[in-house]
Amino acid sequence: MANPRAARQARRRRGNGEVKLNITSMMDMFTIILVFLIKNFSTEGAIVTPAENLTLPKSTVERKAKGALSVQISRGIIIVENVTVLDETAYGKLLKQKEFMITALYDALVNFAEESRKMAEISGTPFSGDITIQGDVEIPYSVLTRVMYTCGQAGYPNMNLFVYRNE
Repeated sequence: MANPRAARQARRRRGNGEVKLNITSMMDMFTIILVFLIKNFSTEGAIVTPAENLTLPKSTVERKAKGALSVQISRGIIIVENVTVLDETAYGKLLKQKEFMITALYDALVNFAEESRKMAEISGTPFSGDITIQGDVEIPYSVLTRVMYTCGQAGYPNMNLFVYRNE
């Protein structure tokens, strides 16, 4: 006959028949898969949201947008990569100045170009000089041409203007 004490201990070790599932490692696995899929998800063109108080012009353009340094020109300010370069006061002076170069914009763009060139050296890819300009429909032509001239002088000769596509 078996020892009654050993039989009781065996029943205690077996538990009451419930099996508990440990889902921690499964959640880790799903999180890793989700992050992998999000990082590898590719959309056609770049997703661009216009700046606040900015209405882009309409065009029949066929080229897709691609990522580049962003300059936004609205009805009173100029922004480079979400940093205000010219506020409303400086913008008002810009409309009256005779000089074609926008000094504050030039300085900001030169800083970005230097950083991009350093990153290009580190990564081994050439500096493209691409820049995207989002200009409001209402901005004067003289301001747009001055911004484009300043971009070219600062080392960004490849300019793209963002527009809404006519359907």
